[in-house]
Amino acid sequence: MTRRFLDYSVAMVTPFTTDGDFDESSVPRLTRYYIEQVKAPGLLISGSTGEQHCLTISERKSLYTLVAKSSPKDYPLYAGVATFKTKDAVELAKAAEEVGYAGIMLGIPPYRLPTQRELFSYVTEVANATKLPIFLYNNPRRNTVQVEPETYVHLVKTVKNKNLCGIKETGEVTNVKKIKELLGEIEAKQQSFFTGNDDLYIDLYANHEFTGLTSIAGALFPKDMTDIHQYLHNGEVDKAEEIIKTALPNIKLMQKVGFLQSLKYLLRQRGAPAGYCPPPLLDPTDQDKELLNTLLTNDENSK
Repeated sequence: MTRRFLDYSVAMVTPFTTDGDFDESSVPRLTRYYIEQVKAPGLLISGSTGEQHCLTISERKSLYTLVAKSSPKDYPLYAGVATFKTKDAVELAKAAEEVGYAGIMLGIPPYRLPTQRELFSYVTEVANATKLPIFLYNNPRRNTVQVEPETYVHLVKTVKNKNLCGIKETGEVTNVKKIKELLGEIEAKQQSFFTGNDDLYIDLYANHEFTGLTSIAGALFPKDMTDIHQYLHNGEVDKAEEIIKTALPNIKLMQKVGFLQSLKYLLRQRGAPAGYCPPPLLDPTDQDKELLNTLLTNDENSK
């Protein structure tokens, strides 16, 4: 059995107006931009990059549908699902399955600090409500709760649909190796181990046994990030490192200004209807925009 998720996909932003309202009318054109211009092999919708917690449950379902209708048949779409209440996560998972998504990224309920027992219950209920493959998003930096490796492995072995197929790990980098050891070699090969950190991907892949990336920077630097991914999977780490030397200063500048705010600004400059971040996040200052504009000059990624 092979892994059920693409090793490389791109996280799509969600367009909002300057007032912070969901801009449904821009979703079809933005989706086509990611598919046709960015040439993303697959899209992650309504994750952290998609500012999912700025959307109502109804708006998230509408977003899933609009993206699906704007994508080619059988194009890989992954639905970000993370909610305060389990029943809302179940509703979203079912909605993604109904409109033809290829899988789900299941995030942990934010702010509520569930125990490992409660996390187990949450994931189990969602996984048992859909036949779609799921990768779990372990993001303790934002949620202050970590899915322990033992909890994850227990889930893999017990969910009735056998559809927990990967984890996006932003906690301890050693978690991936520990999960693989606990699963055993055969089961571990069927699992995907993602990072969402473009700047750390080479190290995590080469030294910590991660297998893939859900890229944010890939929307703006598609050639760089695609080439890095391909070189890593070909065993040419040195070539990947040469590319990141050029890309890293650009990523660091965006992080300094505010990565998502910078990303949406730069995508708009390229003609994509990326919209704005809902307040309190603000558009970059004029001074910061001047700095960001330098990333658009002589850029091979936009050609």
